[in-house]
Amino acid sequence: MFEENIDVLFEELDLAIQWGRPSILLAVNKSKFGMDKSQKTLEERLRKAGRNPVRISVNKEHSDVPHLIASEPAAGETIFFVSNLDWGGGQDGKDAYRSLNLHREFFVDKHIKAVFWLSDQEAAHLPRYAPDFWAFRHRVIEFSGLRGPKNISLPAGILLWGGLNPIDPFERSEERISAREELLAKLPRNMESLSTRLDLLYNLGYLYWLSGDIGKASSVFAAGLELVNEHPLPQARSALLNGMAIIAYEEKNYDQAIETFKAAIQDNPEDGRILINLGAACCVLGRNQAAIINGKRAARINPEDPGIMNRLGYLYLAAGKSDEAITPFTKAAELAPQSAAFHESLAVAYSLTERSDEARRELAIARRLIAKHSTIYLDIYETAIFGNPDRSGAMIQAAMRSNQISRQDVQRDLNIHLLLSPAQIKDLQA
Repeated sequence: MFEENIDVLFEELDLAIQWGRPSILLAVNKSKFGMDKSQKTLEERLRKAGRNPVRISVNKEHSDVPHLIASEPAAGETIFFVSNLDWGGGQDGKDAYRSLNLHREFFVDKHIKAVFWLSDQEAAHLPRYAPDFWAFRHRVIEFSGLRGPKNISLPAGILLWGGLNPIDPFERSEERISAREELLAKLPRNMESLSTRLDLLYNLGYLYWLSGDIGKASSVFAAGLELVNEHPLPQARSALLNGMAIIAYEEKNYDQAIETFKAAIQDNPEDGRILINLGAACCVLGRNQAAIINGKRAARINPEDPGIMNRLGYLYLAAGKSDEAITPFTKAAELAPQSAAFHESLAVAYSLTERSDEARRELAIARRLIAKHSTIYLDIYETAIFGNPDRSGAMIQAAMRSNQISRQDVQRDLNIHLLLSPAQIKDLQA
């Protein structure tokens, strides 16, 4: 479809030049990167045909597009690329539209050939603020979004936990749980041990969740909430509510998760991790604007937290804003330069915006950081990005059979959900 759209634009302009007639073409793009790619591709095609398009970028000082075009010598024989209509002057920033509407006949009378490169928002504004000019258009070409997530439901792996004691990654799951259960059983039931008991219950709930035992995780968190509700311990209550909300999210009770996250935020409004979790729950229900608002607020509260920055990037991806995901992903990688995971996130984002060179660079960085550790996830991601997603799915199945990856790992992995189709994910979870 991309190449077909470029062909249509080129042919329209070519015929307009041959027949000496005007051509007002509107090219609508879903993303800034997509627009840049479209402009560059068409420009190269025109240059090969001996045509050098003139670019006009609107800003507050230069918002009168007809005047800018008229100032060019041989305007009727020139091809113009016009962009950034929303950056026009005036109190409301809409002067560029008004000038187009006022001087609409200029384009026809002077046989102007112009491609107006529009964002979705600009395409909506044009018929509203320049209805007469809109009526003069010759063709509207819509570039579909670049490769990106389709109907993505962010898995529970996007959700952040907090307040956990360090967990030995080489300790087996059952050993972790058993050790904490023993400590809990030996702990005296008095006020002096209350804080320690709550920490143990929270850690146990997390470990049960990690192992996939959602029922036990829920029971442990409920027990913790019974204790904490008897005492004014808002931070402990907030952490336990966050755990309960994560369980509700994983069980697809998203409305309940949202209400529970909100209750947790009331107890601890300065914890950006819970805010980003609320954003994820909003996103999965299609409330993308609320999701991004909560994500940005979380990043403002905890600007040095790489986990929050990273999750904000995934909110942008799930909302279909792949270009905008790059900035928070990059910030996360800068905040935690030794973390391979954040470079993997960047590689996925670059692949979804068809920037393969940058994706390769980030995967190479991640591979260096992983060094001698297991590269199974990195191999899976790289195969999906540059090879064959079906082959990537087969690799995941083989890793599950050899117990390198658990079913919960696949169910919660963000990158797998972004790189594979919903049908493939369903097959892997069967």
